[in-house]
Amino acid sequence: MRALFTTWLAVLCLLAPALAQAQQAPVPRQTALLVDAAGALEQGAAAALQQRLQAIQASGRAQVAVLVTPSTQGEPLAAYSLRVAQSWKLGHAGHDDGLLVVVVPADGAARIEVGYGLEGAIPDLRASQWVAGLLPTLKNQQLAAGLGRLLDQVEAALPAQAAAPTALNILDQHPEWKLPFVLAIFSPFALFPLFLGRGPGLVSAPLFAGFLGGAAWMLWNSVHAAVAVACVAFVLPLLWGLNHSRSEGLPRWLGVAKGIGNAAAVLIFFAVVTVFVGAGLSGNVEEVWAAPLFAGMLAIGLAVFLFPGKPADVLMVVLRSFGHFVFVLLIAYLGLQGFVPHPAKLAFSVAGAFTACVAMALYLDSRESTRAAGGEPGTRWSLWLVALALLVALPFGLMLMVHAVLGEDFHTRLAQAAAGGGSLAGVLWWAARRGLFAALVIGLGGRFGGGGAEGRG
Repeated sequence: MRALFTTWLAVLCLLAPALAQAQQAPVPRQTALLVDAAGALEQGAAAALQQRLQAIQASGRAQVAVLVTPSTQGEPLAAYSLRVAQSWKLGHAGHDDGLLVVVVPADGAARIEVGYGLEGAIPDLRASQWVAGLLPTLKNQQLAAGLGRLLDQVEAALPAQAAAPTALNILDQHPEWKLPFVLAIFSPFALFPLFLGRGPGLVSAPLFAGFLGGAAWMLWNSVHAAVAVACVAFVLPLLWGLNHSRSEGLPRWLGVAKGIGNAAAVLIFFAVVTVFVGAGLSGNVEEVWAAPLFAGMLAIGLAVFLFPGKPADVLMVVLRSFGHFVFVLLIAYLGLQGFVPHPAKLAFSVAGAFTACVAMALYLDSRESTRAAGGEPGTRWSLWLVALALLVALPFGLMLMVHAVLGEDFHTRLAQAAAGGGSLAGVLWWAARRGLFAALVIGLGGRFGGGGAEGRG
């Protein structure tokens, strides 16, 4: 009996995502900027609204669309409208300046989804006020007039005409760098023969020199630069081939050369990963500084492998501390993102303070353990430092949890309370009765997950 119950439970768990997907209301095709699936607008009024929406799009200031739907089939309006916005892919490329208005006349409900590029011009509080002004027109069956006033408000709030869309990344801004980038990034493939022993290094050396020399020639259009880079690149695979020999059996000068080659390998690896990741991030997100952090962690790991013995022990401590730093940096940055306009500096400071406390705690712990082994009692200051580090990181972890659970609506409710649109008790009651699962579904999203507001009459 227990086995049968377990089997049915497993089947239900597997089918739950499919069942949930099947219950979702279908997203209508975007045949125009105004889609009246509910038939709530007269033909003339719908044509006039369509013309206004096309004019806004032609101005280059934003791309605004309206969906009037008969029902969301029980799905929360916030989740449904977010799916529609993501499916319709509103907004100009590189600007994310889309705005979607979803109206459900049968439910007396409406919602505005705001793209990331318009969050500064249309904050959640302003969108909430617009929705509040639209709802009475649903009751009075004056939806066309209400949408007309809403578009007046949207046009007044939109920023000036946007400049031409920026390139997706730095390589699109500088097409002449593309071939050198490819040659430099894919040059490590020439090093694969080195994994087979010292002999194949003779094959890797000219290939590596050709890749990097060609990249230097294309980048600087200089034969002298290409030759100089190629000469240095030719030597490096030969030095890396020394890693297949035991250090004790090498002459001292070769041991020094091996160390120089390994240090160069770590630096080249760091540079290649930084350039590769940074080029992908540039133009898409502001956090390009994540590229050297990610590359640094991988480079330290490579250094641990190339410098065995005592250097590896020290590098492992550095790698562990670096891991602490990146982990807390991520928590602090994401936790502050919803509350601070530019959280990077504060997040770096928090991560630095946390890492310094933990590093000092580890150092003191080693000394205190030695004293304790010798029978010397003393205060465990290392524990106090660990507690201090946790206190530094804990508030930002809680902020991240609040942001993840309550999502974008959390900021809307707080802004409304601060502006006198609701009481603090009402905000707390709303937060208490929200379900975790529903809040996560509604609060997280893609390019349209950043802002918006809804209302229900």
